[in-house]
This record gives sequence, structure tokens and C-alpha cells, in this order.
Amino acid sequence: MIDWLLDLLITLLLLAAVGFGAIAVIGLLLFPDIRSRSFTGIRAGILATALVTIAGICYGMFAWFSFGGLQYLLYSISAILMLVLVIVLNHLATVVLCHAAVPVGPPREKKE
Repeated sequence: MIDWLLDLLITLLLLAAVGFGAIAVIGLLLFPDIRSRSFTGIRAGILATALVTIAGICYGMFAWFSFGGLQYLLYSISAILMLVLVIVLNHLATVVLCHAAVPVGPPREKKE
């Protein structure tokens, strides 16, 4: 019984990741300015990566508890480290895109 529940959970996580990945691509293609393109692409892409990583963690933990073996534990630990890396890079991208923006003043007139 737990096998099909885990399969359903992993399938839903991966489908949500595909959806957020599609949102990232559509945002990169359709939004007019660079700031909204970057913000949408990074946020949706990070969510897609996090969902795939969580699906990997679920699979690794289930396989470790079911079959044993050190490789599944190492896979889960590396997936958790990947999720931490994604969270840290999300924070850095937010700082770069939102907080460290260069202010734009009014256009200068040409002196002749």
C-alpha cells in the first residue's frame, strides 16, 4: 500500500516541478522587462528544482528504509545538501535582483 502512495506523491511532486518549470520558461519569454523576467525565471526555476529535490529525498528515504544499503542514505544526504544549496542561492538571487538594484533617474537632456 505504501508503494503506490509514494509513487503518487513522487508523481505529484514531479508534475508540479514540470508546471513551475513551464512557468519559468513562459515568464522568460513573455515578460517585457529584464527585472520581471529574471524574477519569474529564478523563482519558478528554484521552486521546480526544490520540488525535484524533495521527490529525490522521498525516494531515497523510502529505498533506504525498504532495502537498506548505504547508497540510498548517501543519495538522500546529497539531495538534502542540494536543497540547502538551492535555498542559499535563492537568497543570493533575491539580494541581487531586488535589494541591490541600481536606481534609474530621469533621462538627461542632451547639451548642444
